[in-house]
Amino acid sequence: MNPTGPLSLSALGSFTIGGRRVQVDGQPTRVVAISRDLPEYLVDPNGTYRIEHAYVQYFLPAEQRRLPVVLVHGGGLTGSCWETTPDGRDGWLQHFLRDGRPVYVVDNVERGRAGWCPLPGMANEERPILRTEEEAWEIFRIGPPDGYAKLDPFAGCLFPVEHLSELSRQQVPRWTTTTSLSVVAIAALAAKVGPCVVIAHSQGGGIAAQAAAERSTDIAALVLLEPHGLPAQSDRLPTMPQLIVAGDFIDLSPPYQSLRRRWLEYLDAAADGGIIHEYFDLPAMGHPGNSHMIMMDSNSEGVASLVGEWIDEVAS
Repeated sequence: MNPTGPLSLSALGSFTIGGRRVQVDGQPTRVVAISRDLPEYLVDPNGTYRIEHAYVQYFLPAEQRRLPVVLVHGGGLTGSCWETTPDGRDGWLQHFLRDGRPVYVVDNVERGRAGWCPLPGMANEERPILRTEEEAWEIFRIGPPDGYAKLDPFAGCLFPVEHLSELSRQQVPRWTTTTSLSVVAIAALAAKVGPCVVIAHSQGGGIAAQAAAERSTDIAALVLLEPHGLPAQSDRLPTMPQLIVAGDFIDLSPPYQSLRRRWLEYLDAAADGGIIHEYFDLPAMGHPGNSHMIMMDSNSEGVASLVGEWIDEVAS
């Protein structure tokens, strides 16, 4: 599974960042049975909480040669999407560590190990949504809707379809009301890490771009893998070098045709503002077959290398 050998780290660890302190009062208590070995437990939700933070795990290579990388997941996912591909290959986490970059992997607000607050009146009070495997198949551009039953992908698709279940297991509940909180968390993380490169996927791309507009001195470059939710106002664009990476089969997906127009409009606005920018149309560059899950496709290592080369050109 790891043809390039073991990694050498100087440190690894984790922390939380962002969020706020809240005081809850006036809520009813209830009794629950936690374990058959313990008496019934009185749950009193009234008191002090720390909520709406992100969880960050960091990995520091023994020899740091380049700027740190912050990896931001997309909608319905956690930082695990960067760690190992569904078929067991190393993820972009290991790639950039071997490139001599400290790597910070985020579970953003209300995802994964960041946790979430179930009490009324919080930002995620609405019911969460959870993506089905059928939806993932279609929205991640793995194959046409009628191809799901037999796992028949688009011709040439590089997603490891025989391991679709592993991707499905990575899906987690998400709320539609926490984007602004996630922006705050990523901006705070960039301020903590210092000069860094943020690489973000899908919904995370829009979150990272909005955070970068707030922390232009802390983020040296921005890499967005098929983002959505980008800043709409030209005067709110981040000013650091930016790269948008787009995969294949977009012409077969109306939602992504619309998104592609938005990506190009965004980069046109960046050009008008004199911002260094680039668009990687992977099939046009001779790298066909990528789904929306670029970091999981069978050529993920090669795409990570292309991204790393671009980073080295624009940020040191």
